[in-house]
Amino acid sequence: MGRIQLPKDALKRVKIGQAFAEYDIIRTDPELFVATPSTLSSLDPDGQSCFYIGRRGAGKTAITFEVQRKFPRCIHIIPQIFDLLTLPLEHEEFFDTRQRPFKSLMHAMERALVDEIIKTWSENGIFRFNKSYDHIRRERGLIEDCDFDSRVLNLTEEIFEAYSKENDKLWLRQIKRSKEIIEEASSVATNGAYDYIILIDRLDESWDGSESAIICLMALMHAAVRLRASTDFIRPYIFIRENIYDRIRSLDNEFSRLETSSVFLEWSEKKLIELVERRLIRPFNTKPKLGGEAWSYFFEEDGQESSSSRVMKLCQHRPRDVLMLCSYAINNAVNAGNPKINHQDLDDASIRYSTSRLKDLGDEFAENYPNISLVLEYFYGLGNQFTVNAIEDFIQKILINESISKHCKDWLFDHTTPYRFIEVLYGIGFLGIKRKDYTQYKESGKDSNAKPAFDNNTIFEVHPAYQEALNLRSVLISDLKDETILKNEGILEEIPESFQLDDYKMTLEDVLSKLRNLPVGRDGAKEFEGIVGDIIKLCFFRSLTNVHASERTADNTTVRDWVASNRATGGFWEMVRNKYGATQVVWECKNYLELKADDFHQVQYYLNDTFGRFGIIVFRGDEVKDSYMRHVSNVANRNQAGLIMVLTQKDMEVFLRQSIKGAFKESHIHDKHDYFIRKIS
Repeated sequence: MGRIQLPKDALKRVKIGQAFAEYDIIRTDPELFVATPSTLSSLDPDGQSCFYIGRRGAGKTAITFEVQRKFPRCIHIIPQIFDLLTLPLEHEEFFDTRQRPFKSLMHAMERALVDEIIKTWSENGIFRFNKSYDHIRRERGLIEDCDFDSRVLNLTEEIFEAYSKENDKLWLRQIKRSKEIIEEASSVATNGAYDYIILIDRLDESWDGSESAIICLMALMHAAVRLRASTDFIRPYIFIRENIYDRIRSLDNEFSRLETSSVFLEWSEKKLIELVERRLIRPFNTKPKLGGEAWSYFFEEDGQESSSSRVMKLCQHRPRDVLMLCSYAINNAVNAGNPKINHQDLDDASIRYSTSRLKDLGDEFAENYPNISLVLEYFYGLGNQFTVNAIEDFIQKILINESISKHCKDWLFDHTTPYRFIEVLYGIGFLGIKRKDYTQYKESGKDSNAKPAFDNNTIFEVHPAYQEALNLRSVLISDLKDETILKNEGILEEIPESFQLDDYKMTLEDVLSKLRNLPVGRDGAKEFEGIVGDIIKLCFFRSLTNVHASERTADNTTVRDWVASNRATGGFWEMVRNKYGATQVVWECKNYLELKADDFHQVQYYLNDTFGRFGIIVFRGDEVKDSYMRHVSNVANRNQAGLIMVLTQKDMEVFLRQSIKGAFKESHIHDKHDYFIRKIS
């Protein structure tokens, strides 16, 4: 059979989708899903895996879509607990997983998960509370009245109250309660109608990177492994970023219990090409074959390096990266009027892609290595290859840099030998090790337990994904002489105009301190308004600009609304502008713990076609109550005026802490948005 004939404007018809699965067409088109070993594991009813590990963009969220399509009995949890739960003891007391403090936390997590299953049974009408199940019946209040997060808070408070009072009998009773409830639930689940998968995804929703958050996640992971081994009706899946998993590995003294239940999200080049091909041919009735043929209909070859090899060399085997680079290249080809993507289109796309990936790298690992972007920035203008001596010279030069020694001290001074420093840069995928005929990089999805092998004669190469952004020359740097001055071009560490880096970090810490210490009530209202304005300017300056206060009088009280112009070119805020027409975003500030109906009316006052239909209320409470959701639902559904999001003090603290660490993420506010959408839909 000969080659099929695609329309002349085929490239213009292609919609390759979003690099972020939350917005991607894969949500509604299962034909785009590509099966990999990790996804097959998640779809295996008899599989024992609980944890799916991958870097950003490795496909974790896409797996949740496919699991929910294939298994209707799924419970999707996006936990808030990691930021809400305050551990009642010093962190060190939880490090030994065999001792009572950690066991107490783990049993609280275990019980909360089982209660979530029973709640779903009850809501679906397949279970009724009665005297036959005495332990479950006594648990009814926690099951029916609480969601997962509030249930964990209540259970943790109960069990640690017994522990702190040294009431051994009460503590032991609390520990046994989860076992008793599991036994009764097992006797209920006599057929497959009671079997459920619990998907715990997008931990960034309430993740501040603290040691407390790591301990809570460890407890949840141990609870998941225990439940998978002891029950037939629960299959808990937890999707975890690789850098968080590495932190747990280093802390958990019984990590082997978790390791055997872990699956790393690995992608072969063949599967990544298929990922792109499925999207390229989606609009056409007559489709070229997958496996390389479809690719050739859209990419031009010039007899040198193949276009697919060029794409894969840059993209570190991550589907998000591949989609992003291909999307940029398609746009370039269409704008240039090219019928196919040629090498120049890929060259131009790689520059934009490289800058994006370099910023994302510093952001992704800021939790493990705070402000590591400052260190990466100083490779600017050097060579793409380095000897061990050159790396040692580089370390000595950055150690005397005041800004780096101040903002990277939490990790840098433990990694000042060349071998330790190289391990860090290899571990994050920035540096590779030159072998005879190839360069070995740490691939996304590979277990980082094994240390890279190298010696004093080894040559190290910066990954091609970052070379364009750092303007690296194709030369080997054997040493950096005393007169060599490292350049800082400000590529990674973006800060608001008029700020120097030290001033910016100090201002963030000052705003965080003011927020935590500000009294609630009318007297602090004006200062709270100022704090919220500072957070918008300091944490969202990339997308929200021209921030100004709009004052009006209501009930003889001056009310200040912050209004910001939404000029985002990507991510969450671009979605807000496209979905809600929100060229302007209003932030209403309430320095009290409880919201009233009037607070929602005030924001609705702004929502219209000209201004946009998206607004935010910021208040000092720590809980978004059901009554607030009813007001949000009325505005969105009954009045069809738009969406009002409610942010708590905890949310404001997360934005500030992330910016202090140099991690500029939109995932937290993005997940809050999704939470509200689900609640009111």
